[in-house]
Amino acid sequence: MKKLFTMLVASVCCTMAYAQTISVKDVSVAKGGTGQVEVSIANPTDYTAFQFDLTLPAGVSVKENGATLKGTYEEGFNVNGVKDGETSKPRKLEWKLFNESTNTYRFLSYDMGNAALNADGNVVAAISIEVAETAETGDMTGGEMLVVTSDGTGKATETATGKITVNESAKITIGSSGATTYVCDADLDFTDNEDLTAYVIIGKEGSSLWLARVKTVPAGTPIYVKATSGNKGDYYAAKTTLSKIYYQSLLVGNNTDAAVSVTPEGTDQYFFLSTLGFQPFTETRNIGAHKAYVKVPALPAAKAGDAWTLTIGDAGMTTLCVDVDLDFSDQTDVKAYTVMGYDNGSLWIAPVKHVSAGTPLFIQGPKGSYPIKSSAVQTYYTNMLVGNNSEAPITIHPTDGDYTNMFLSTSGFSTFSEDRQTGAHKSYLQVLTSYREAAKTRGHNEGILKFVEAEVIRSLIGGEDDGTTSISRIATEAGNDAWYNLNGQRIDTPTRKGLYIKNGKKVIVR
Repeated sequence: MKKLFTMLVASVCCTMAYAQTISVKDVSVAKGGTGQVEVSIANPTDYTAFQFDLTLPAGVSVKENGATLKGTYEEGFNVNGVKDGETSKPRKLEWKLFNESTNTYRFLSYDMGNAALNADGNVVAAISIEVAETAETGDMTGGEMLVVTSDGTGKATETATGKITVNESAKITIGSSGATTYVCDADLDFTDNEDLTAYVIIGKEGSSLWLARVKTVPAGTPIYVKATSGNKGDYYAAKTTLSKIYYQSLLVGNNTDAAVSVTPEGTDQYFFLSTLGFQPFTETRNIGAHKAYVKVPALPAAKAGDAWTLTIGDAGMTTLCVDVDLDFSDQTDVKAYTVMGYDNGSLWIAPVKHVSAGTPLFIQGPKGSYPIKSSAVQTYYTNMLVGNNSEAPITIHPTDGDYTNMFLSTSGFSTFSEDRQTGAHKSYLQVLTSYREAAKTRGHNEGILKFVEAEVIRSLIGGEDDGTTSISRIATEAGNDAWYNLNGQRIDTPTRKGLYIKNGKKVIVR
């Protein structure tokens, strides 16, 4: 590698100044934690190799195997260095600690087949960093940028600066399952966290829970946290200060330093996190300090019916609430959402495929009419929408208690000053008034124009996240005689010969 670094430097030692620029993304990380620095190059000319230096604050280092190429380049080649109509050997990205006294690292990327590359303005490298518990906030400098064009001419560029903000941290201990629940009395930021991914739980469908990823977490919000590596250990999340944000979740948190006893009540369903995923419980059990459990209202009875014709106008969005279970799974142009959170004037919306009758929805899609098929499903989702599941309009007030009501206009959800009507089978939005007022003081207008679509994954109860679950790890819900096929999917009854799961046991149907 030393020879390659030397060769590149030698090839550009007599270069002219050129218009290349390098930029580095600011990063917010936790003491003891990790993060990722993204490096971009603005370069108007094809090149075959580039080199840059990155100086990091004291106490911050590049992780082992911590530098990777990014594939967000201009059309014409990919991350493996393959250009249209050509075959090239893979690109490489190598690095070393170049100057220990200044904590400067040198990075070198080249194409083994000498294919011309161009990443003008795009991210070219992602650098994983580790942050010591003694590290402090400081600047990072990206510079000494060199590129080599196909004719061997090198070009140099100016330096660029970025900032690494080092925050106080919350320690999150992940067990052998690779995940845990957690609730903290401080705001947390997972935006640049390479080790952990945080979720709130937004819904239940049959034997599955639906989880929505969140980057920033207000104090007291219970979350489900996964280790990126899947390994157990102590990890760190950055403590921060957030504006008023909230998410609706089926998780219930114990934000104290002692375990609490939880006794299931009524027809609600309760689940705790075990090494085999979320498991139901029907008797009193302890929930650990700063941990959480899932509480789901009883699912509504299945209510199949005729297909519903959905109409979307010029605005490309509408609301809906009907008295039949709906299935959006075969829709390619139309997307249905519940509203799971409010963030500084924006709405977090969660995509849904199956909804029980009476579920209020926000819908986006091209203008037109769309038949939405009926499907007998049992689902429950958290939701800031309120539905009018009737054949006649209803009157709504500007506020209800602690909430401000908002209706869907052609540009988004808007407030109103006098009573107004919401149409038959439509929905309106309720936002905490104190949060709306806080957003207004930061310059956000009365309407909500921005919608942020959440990334959602599925977690089979008693199984793994986001995918097929092993047969041995499928658990049935309390009092549930449902059948499951080999993919972990719930079915009404076996329709053919084969191996199934019932009451947690393998059953052969002959």
